[in-house]
Amino acid sequence: MRQRSSDPIEELRHADPVGLGWPPSASKARVWARIQEATMEDITQGRRARRRLAFGLVAIASAAVILAVAVRGVTAPNPQPGPGIGSCIETYTISALANRDFAIDGTVAVIDGDAVTFAVNEVFAGDVGEMLALTATGMTGAAVTSAGDTTLTMGERYLVAGDGAYAWGCGFTQPYDVLVAAEWAEALQ
Repeated sequence: MRQRSSDPIEELRHADPVGLGWPPSASKARVWARIQEATMEDITQGRRARRRLAFGLVAIASAAVILAVAVRGVTAPNPQPGPGIGSCIETYTISALANRDFAIDGTVAVIDGDAVTFAVNEVFAGDVGEMLALTATGMTGAAVTSAGDTTLTMGERYLVAGDGAYAWGCGFTQPYDVLVAAEWAEALQ
């Protein structure tokens, strides 16, 4: 009776009805080594393909985020809740406006990094003088935030609300609009 082998190729040779005989052991070793090599190539190629796919997806997602930030930086602000609202401490509403220390109609006189000085046209709330120096993080182009804030421009007129020496974004600072200014005046009298 024939003794069974643990080598599957050897077993196949015995199942061969033609009976070509046993291959030399050097041939069996080469065949077995080639099978293992082919199997390992398939595994590593699959890993490389998955890594390339993951890297590609990360690159696409990064490009989408960069594009979204770039587009938001040049579009008009949306004072209503929107996609960036998750980063706002408080959502802009006329009733929330009453919670701010100050609210003004001002024209940008100086921008220096995140520091902005406004020439005050009208005071709706608070004790401010003719000029108001504020920190306006994310609204000068010096820093990028996810709130989709207004980008302040020299010489432009804005409605600005905030606390202390800080101009709030998220709709509390927005381009001047006569109808919104009238709402601010009525709400904060």
